[in-house]
Amino acid sequence: MNANDTAGSEQTIAAIKNAAGVILGVSENRAWIEVFFDGDVMHTKTVTLPAEATFDIYVEEIPHKSTVYEHPRTMIFFSAPTDLEVCRESNRVIVRGSFEEHGERLL
Repeated sequence: MNANDTAGSEQTIAAIKNAAGVILGVSENRAWIEVFFDGDVMHTKTVTLPAEATFDIYVEEIPHKSTVYEHPRTMIFFSAPTDLEVCRESNRVIVRGSFEEHGERLL
């Protein structure tokens, strides 16, 4: 499959519940997304993107409290646990969230 096969149509890559944040990274010319969960630093889920293309990664509709950039990765901490949907459209990957308050809202 190449990037032209999905041109014009959005494909859901992953759906993840209760994420505390994401790490966006590139290593050896390959992009990846790592999702981490509140209160469980060692438990993560990796969304692996195909190696045959480079991707523009966008994070949309997710309130966040902090962003840390340390080359070659960016870590984004969400304001509260968030359900995520990761979609691909051609060479764009979009990480979308639906903000749901769980217990007390984080400041």
